Amino acid sequence: MRAMRMPRSMASIVVGLGLTAMGTAAAADAPTGPDWFRPQPVQPASDPATAPANSGRDFGQPLLPVAPPPFAAGGPQQNGANRSDFPEDPVHDWVVASARAARSRAMLHLAEQQLTDSIRDSQFTFEQSQEFREASASEKQAYDAYTSERQKALQSVLHDPAYVAAIQLRDEMASRIEKLRAMSKPGPVPREDVLEAASLKLQYASDAHNMERDALEKDTAVQDSRQKMVQASARVAELRAAFDNSVRMNPQIVQARRDLDNARVELITAEAYYSAAAAAGAMATDYSYYRHRWDGLASPVVGGVWGTTGYAPGY
Repeated sequence: MRAMRMPRSMASIVVGLGLTAMGTAAAADAPTGPDWFRPQPVQPASDPATAPANSGRDFGQPLLPVAPPPFAAGGPQQNGANRSDFPEDPVHDWVVASARAARSRAMLHLAEQQLTDSIRDSQFTFEQSQEFREASASEKQAYDAYTSERQKALQSVLHDPAYVAAIQLRDEMASRIEKLRAMSKPGPVPREDVLEAASLKLQYASDAHNMERDALEKDTAVQDSRQKMVQASARVAELRAAFDNSVRMNPQIVQARRDLDNARVELITAEAYYSAAAAAGAMATDYSYYRHRWDGLASPVVGGVWGTTGYAPGY
C-alpha cells in the first residue's frame, strides 16, 4: 500500500510544478502598466504549419492574434503604442450632416417669418394709407347716416296699431312654440300644433316686415343714404382688391416666397443627407467595433477629439 501511495504523491508534485510554471509564464506574458487594455505587439507564430488554415477562427479553437491592417496615407496616426482605424470620417460626416439639417430647419423657419413679416408690413402700409383711411371713414359715415334715416322712417310705423299687433302676435306664437317644445320632453306633442304655431308666427312676422319695407321705400332720404352707403362700401372693396393684386406682384414678397421655396428644398436635401450619413456612420462604427472588439483598435486615437479612452479589448 505504501508503494502505491508514493506514485500518487509524485504525480501531485509534478502536476503542481507544471501548473506553477504555466502560471509564471502567463504572468510574464500578461500586459502590465496603465495601458494594459491597449493592443500589445503581435507575436509571430513559432510554427506556422501547426496553425489552422483559417487562423483559428473555427468554433472551439483558440483565436490567434491577427496583425492590424496597414494604415493608408492620411489615416489615423500612431500615438505611442496605440493605433486605431476608428471610422472618423463617417462619424464626422454624421455630425456635419446633423448640424446642416438643424441649420436648414432654422433657415426654413426664418424664411417663413420673413414672408409673414413682408405681408404684414404691406398690409399695415396699405391700411395706414391716406386713400384707404378716407374710404373707410366715408363708409362708416354712410352707414351711420343710413341707420339714422332708417330709424326716422320707421317712427311712423312703430306707432301704427296694425304693426304693433303684428309684433305682439309674432311674440306670442314664439312663446307658444317654446312651451310646446318644453312639453315634448316627457312625451310626444302633436305635430299639427307645432306647425300651426310656426305658420302663424311666420305670417305675423311677414306682415310687420312688409309694413317696414313700405315705409322705407317711400322715404327718399333713406334711399339716398342707402345708395351712398353702397357706393362707399364698393370703394373700400375696390381698394382691397387692388391691394390683394399688389401683394402678388410685390417684388419683396415674391422674393420672400422664392426664399421659402428654396429653404424647403434645402431642408428636404439636408434631411435626406443626414439620414444617409447617420446610417453610414452607424454602420462604419459597428463594423470597426466588431472587427476589432478583441484587439482594442475599435476606439479612437488617444488624445483625439473623440476622447481619451475607448473600448477595452474583449468589451
